[in-house]
Amino acid sequence: MLAHAADKGLQERACGVLRNLTTSSVQNESRAFNAGAIEAVVAAMSVHADRALVQETASAAMRNLTSGNVKYIARAGLSGAVEALVEAMRRHTESPGVQSSACVALYFLIEDNAENKTRAL
Repeated sequence: MLAHAADKGLQERACGVLRNLTTSSVQNESRAFNAGAIEAVVAAMSVHADRALVQETASAAMRNLTSGNVKYIARAGLSGAVEALVEAMRRHTESPGVQSSACVALYFLIEDNAENKTRAL
């Protein structure tokens, strides 16, 4: 993902693949985490902030990559995921998909993490 950061189609598809691979798979979540997937998803959200589909799939991927894992949630916060999710919601107010996916991902990032709650404000 990082080697082809400018390719919006690739970023959208790659975020979708990460979303699918990490759905209910702790082993795949761990592999993705170790490979730098959280940072790659944040980068995709930053580079393609104007693309609703990238934001929607990236938000869903972030939710799956971090849900229920304190270590992953902390890394996501330090990587700028909270700010990227808030920015996605601000930019894409007319997209129900972005609003829903980003809101759920943001919920999981801030639920039990004081630092991430502060970042969201």
